[in-house]
Amino acid sequence: DMYPQGMNVLSLFSGIGGAEVALHRLGIRMKTVISVEKSEVNRTILRSWWDQTQTGTLIEINDVQTLTSERIETYIRRIGGFDLVIGGSPCNNLAGSNRHHRDGLEGEHSSLFYHYVRILDSVKSIMERL
Repeated sequence: DMYPQGMNVLSLFSGIGGAEVALHRLGIRMKTVISVEKSEVNRTILRSWWDQTQTGTLIEINDVQTLTSERIETYIRRIGGFDLVIGGSPCNNLAGSNRHHRDGLEGEHSSLFYHYVRILDSVKSIMERL
């Protein structure tokens, strides 16, 4: 009821769209989703699901590292801001059976977590300013 026109969502590390599917199954309409996902296979799966089930706009970005403050501000101005920022950064270097390359947050993949924090801070400061 809070978002009768649908939510604007920034989805970082979208994978195959698990969070988007969960929102859809909860009956939450998505007006715009900006999905940031490196894997072309994952993007294809998300795009296919989106095209079959959604009426909103899906904007795809390949690399979280290219999402600058300027680019974020452009999207915020275009869609009117984000109602939700979601995502789970890669944990390849943190847990699981990867006993040989547990480099923590300094690992090649898991260090992308810092981009999540950077982007979230940027979204918050831009939206407060606007």
